[in-house]
Amino acid sequence: MISVILVNYKTAVLLLGAVSSIQTQEGVGSVEIIVVDNSVSDHEDKLLRAQLPSEVTYIRNKENTGFAKACNQAFARSSGDYVLLLNPDARLLPAALSHLVNSIETRPDAGAISPRAYWDDACQFLLPPSTFPSLTNLYGKAMARLHPIFAQHQALAFRKLALQLWTSKEVIQMEALSGGHVLLRRKALLECGGLFDERFFTYWEDTDLMQRLRIAGYRCYVDSAASCLHYYEHTPNKDHLIGQGWPIYKMKHLQGKLRFQFLNWLEKYLPPVYLPDFEPLEIERNMLRFPVPTALTKSWLLELSPSPQFIPAVGYFGNGSTAEVNFSLWSRLHENTYFARLSAPVPKPDLMFYWQWKGYSNSLLSR
Repeated sequence: MISVILVNYKTAVLLLGAVSSIQTQEGVGSVEIIVVDNSVSDHEDKLLRAQLPSEVTYIRNKENTGFAKACNQAFARSSGDYVLLLNPDARLLPAALSHLVNSIETRPDAGAISPRAYWDDACQFLLPPSTFPSLTNLYGKAMARLHPIFAQHQALAFRKLALQLWTSKEVIQMEALSGGHVLLRRKALLECGGLFDERFFTYWEDTDLMQRLRIAGYRCYVDSAASCLHYYEHTPNKDHLIGQGWPIYKMKHLQGKLRFQFLNWLEKYLPPVYLPDFEPLEIERNMLRFPVPTALTKSWLLELSPSPQFIPAVGYFGNGSTAEVNFSLWSRLHENTYFARLSAPVPKPDLMFYWQWKGYSNSLLSR
C-alpha cells in the first residue's frame, strides 16, 4: 500500500486538485490518502468536507500545528510501505506514481525518490535541485566572497547540478529532495528516527530528514520518467519562515563542529559576494521579455532566481530571438528583487547576459 499525506493551510481549492491527481494514477495498487487541515478556518473545513472523496481520511486541527507536526499526525495514521508527501500546490502527472514505486522497489538503498518537477502546466520551466547546507557548501559560499573567480565557480557548480537534473533521462542520485513531492520508504523512515522533527514548524524539516536518511545509509534519487507540477510562489514571508528554521538545523547538525565555528567567525570579516552587472528589466504588457543575442538564438537556457548567484534557479530551455515569461508565472514571484540569466545550455557558457526586476505587487497592475 501507498500512503499519501497532504497538509492544508488555506489552500483547499489547490489541495482538491492535488488529491485528484493522485486518484487518477494507474498501476499502483492500493492507495490511502490522508489530509490534515491546519487552516483553522470554517470555510476551508466546509469546502474540504463537502468535496473530498469519501475514502479520504480527513483530520481537522484546532490550531495551526505547523507542517512537520501535521505530517507526523498523518504518518501515525498511515499503514503503507511507502509514504508520498505532496504539497497542495503540486500535481502528479500521469504514470508518475507507478514510475516512482517501480524505481524505489528496485533500489534497496533508496530512502526517498522524487519526480522531475515543473513550474508550469506546459512543462517548460524546471524547478531546481535541492541541496544540503553541508560544511563543504558553506565554505564554498564563504570563498565566493573572497574573489570573483570563487563566486563564479560556486554559481557554475550549482548550474552543473541543475543541468544534470533537468536533462537526464535516467534515475539519478541527488544530495537531497524537496518534501513537497517525494516518495519515502517507511522502513527507512523508522530506521532514521521517524518522519519529521517537530522542532521545525515549516521549512528545513525535509532537509533534516534527508540528512538523517543519509546518515542511516539511504540514498535520494530523482526518476526522470516521472513528472509533477509544483505551482510554487515565492513571498517575503517565506524568506522569514525559512530564516526561522535555519538556527534549529544549524544547532542540530553543524554547531558542534569546529570547522563550522571557524566559518562563523570568518564570515564577520569577509566582503560581500561579487555580483555580475545586471540590466534593469521593465515588465511589458504583463510579460517578462528577454532579448536573445544572435549567437544564442538556436538554443538557450533562461534561469530565474531570487538569488543574484542563481542558487537556486528555475530553468527554461528554448530557442528564438526572445525569451518570455508570462504573467501567470512571474506573478508568483512577489515583491523582492529577482534575477535572470541567459546563456547557452551548457555547464560553462562563454556568454552570459543578466537582468533584474522587481517582483509582483498589486501596484504593478495599475501602471
